[in-house]
Amino acid sequence: IELVLMIPRADCDGIQRQVMTHAASFDDALEVIYETIGCAEVAKKPVLMYKISNAGVKALPISLSTDEDWTGCLAEVRAASKKALHVQIVVTEQYLLSLRAKLGIKGTAPATKSKKKVPLLDLEHAQSDEDDFDEGLGIMETEKKFLEQLQAKLGRCQRCGPTKSCKIDISGAHFNLRNNQLLAWSHSLAVGTRGVTLETPPNATAFGMFFKNSNTTPRAVETAGQPPFQPFPPYMGMNPYAMMPWGAMPAPQLQPSTPITPSPAVPAVVASGTRLAPAFPSSDPPDMGAVNPYPEIDEFLHQLDGFAPKRRLLSCIQNFEDLDFFNIDEIAKLQTPQELVKVAGLTLGNATYIMEQVKGKMKRIDRERKDRMSAV
Repeated sequence: IELVLMIPRADCDGIQRQVMTHAASFDDALEVIYETIGCAEVAKKPVLMYKISNAGVKALPISLSTDEDWTGCLAEVRAASKKALHVQIVVTEQYLLSLRAKLGIKGTAPATKSKKKVPLLDLEHAQSDEDDFDEGLGIMETEKKFLEQLQAKLGRCQRCGPTKSCKIDISGAHFNLRNNQLLAWSHSLAVGTRGVTLETPPNATAFGMFFKNSNTTPRAVETAGQPPFQPFPPYMGMNPYAMMPWGAMPAPQLQPSTPITPSPAVPAVVASGTRLAPAFPSSDPPDMGAVNPYPEIDEFLHQLDGFAPKRRLLSCIQNFEDLDFFNIDEIAKLQTPQELVKVAGLTLGNATYIMEQVKGKMKRIDRERKDRMSAV
């Protein structure tokens, strides 16, 4: 199956049509894109984005910076395969102008209404991995701050008490938010999701009980007639570190009656599941010091939901938690999407999409770990 990329060029005002196959890797795509743009030998590479040709005029470009972004792009094209589509690669005007200046190309600057001179970028120095790491740390710190603010704000309910994060739903009932909902809300605040505030959660599946226009039905709503909500619901069966983002320590409000220091005697695999230890094959001895390098499923699906909101992937989190599937490598142990459909009760489309994204993410993590080992 052909995949058509429409790529801008620095040496002219137009774009060039490049044909690839759906089997092409992200690295293969980057090689073609950089060669076509003209920046293959330039240290600083552009921030890439893409738009499917059937996207609306007002649709924003989607990030194309990782293996999973590329996998998501291919999945979108396949999902709309009944129509002839192409993928438009988007590069900022500032980068193209800077590249043209560096290469000495004249007379190709596009006409603009504004006479303001666009500042040129320094293309001699690429952004370091440390910059990316620092940016990631900044987001984590921001998420942690918003999480603490949400816990403080939602813990003021006189009826439910300070140990619960209570918000009134559209029916007027008290709803006690779970940890994964608080994490999703704080992440949306950290990345600046439109319309999300400390008062208003994201208009997503996990928060359907707070929106009249929501097409989703929440799995369970805590009302006055229901038993008191527990800080950690029985079905989750996990310790207080379970849902915290990337190393953030749990706030005291989450489970004040339970010590936050886990007992070293806890086995690596228990009946109720735990997120502190990776999933080991039954023949392997448990390693209490091992850390699973792959992301947790709920965090991973929250990220994917931002790229493909129509799939309602947040509603799939509960399916995996019910099965005690916690990290994405546990999904990868299923060989086909059909197995995932049978085991987790997902739709075939979502199962296929999730498995493709999981394989891409794991491949990238494995490559990065191998590079780090080689550098030692």
